[in-house]
Amino acid sequence: MKQLSEILAALSRDLPLLAVRPQGDPTRFGAAPLVACVPARDEEARIGWCLDALDAELDPADAVLLAANGCRDATVSIAAERMRAWRRPWLLVDCDWRADTGSAPLARRLALDLAHGLAPGATLLSMDGDTLVLPGLRAAYAAEFERGFGLVCGRIGFLPDEAALLGPSADPEGQGLVRFFRDASRELAARILPDPGNPWPHHGNIGGANFAISSAAYRLAGPLPTPASAEDRALRRRCEALDIPIRYAEGPCVHTSCRLDGRARGGLADELRRDRLEADPVVDEALEPAETLLLRLRSRRDFRLAADAKSRYAVLASLRLPPADAWRLAMRGDGLAWMEAEDLSPLLLRTRLRLSDLHRHRPAMQRALRDTPPVPSDRPLFPAARAS
Repeated sequence: MKQLSEILAALSRDLPLLAVRPQGDPTRFGAAPLVACVPARDEEARIGWCLDALDAELDPADAVLLAANGCRDATVSIAAERMRAWRRPWLLVDCDWRADTGSAPLARRLALDLAHGLAPGATLLSMDGDTLVLPGLRAAYAAEFERGFGLVCGRIGFLPDEAALLGPSADPEGQGLVRFFRDASRELAARILPDPGNPWPHHGNIGGANFAISSAAYRLAGPLPTPASAEDRALRRRCEALDIPIRYAEGPCVHTSCRLDGRARGGLADELRRDRLEADPVVDEALEPAETLLLRLRSRRDFRLAADAKSRYAVLASLRLPPADAWRLAMRGDGLAWMEAEDLSPLLLRTRLRLSDLHRHRPAMQRALRDTPPVPSDRPLFPAARAS
C-alpha cells in the first residue's frame, strides 16, 4: 500500500490539481475489501443522505473516499461531520483544479486512483454525491464478482420525489424512438457478438453513479479515461478491448438525481434539459444508423475471430485504414488493436445524431432487427482476461 502523499504527488503530475486538502485516516484503507468512490460538487442538499445510505449498506470493513470537486457550498463541512462519526475507514479529499480545468471525469479519476493506491486489492465502487444506494446493493455486487466478472454495471433509477416533479418531454413520441434505438442497438450487439454472461434482454448501460470494478480489472484497464464527459463509457470500452468480463446486473440499484441544473457538463441533466426545451435535440452519442452499427459489430467480430494477420488486414482494408496502420494492427490482432482501428476508420466515424435523424433511420433499424438472426453461444467469442 502506498502512502497518500506519494499517490497525490504522482496524480499531480498527471492531473491539473491546484490544491488537495485531505481529512480522515488513509492508513486504514489497506485491508478494505471495497472502497466506495464518490465525487461530489456543490451537493450540500444531498450529500448527507447519500453518505447515510452508503454507510448503512456497506460492510463494516468497507471504506469510503469522497472527492469534493471544487465545492463552493457546505458540501465538505456536512460530509466531514457525517464521516467523523463513522467507525469504517474514510477519506475526504477537498480538491481545487487549475483555472478552467476541473471536471466530473477528473474528480472520478482522482477518487478511483486514490482508492486503488490506498487499497490495491479492493473492489472499487463508483457513485455520485447526488445518489442514494438501495438495500441489497453490496451483496448483489459481491455475487457478480464471485461469478468472475471484472466490471459490473448496476441499475440506475431516478429519485422518486424528483421524478414526480420532472416535467414532460417536449416530444414524448421522440423519447420512445430514442429508447427503441438504444434497445435495438443493444439487441443487435447481442445477436452479432453473443455474450452468455449477458443474455438478451439486459439493461446494457454503464453510469458513473453505479458501477463497480475489481482491483485486477482496474490494474489492466485503468486509470479512468478523462474525456470531457462519458468517462464511464470510455472505461467500459477499455475493458471490452482487454476482454475483461462485463456484467449488466439487475441486482445492485441506486436512485440518482434527475434535476435539470446538473454539475457535470455533458451529463444526465444536459440530456434531460434538451429533451424538455428543444424541438429537435441531439441524442445519445452512442446511437448511430443501422448501416454503421452493423458494419462496426461485424467488423469487430471478423477482426477478432480471423485466423491470421492476412485475414485481419482484409477486414481493416475494407474499413479504409491506411495500409501501414492496417498491417501494424493486423499483426497485433487483439482487442486494443481493434479499438485503435475503430478510431482510425473513416467508415466508423461517429456523427452526433438529432431526433429528426432517428425518425429518418428508423426503417433501416427495423430491417436490421428483422434480418439479423441471433447466434447461439454458450461461451464468450473472445477469451476472457483474468480480472476478478
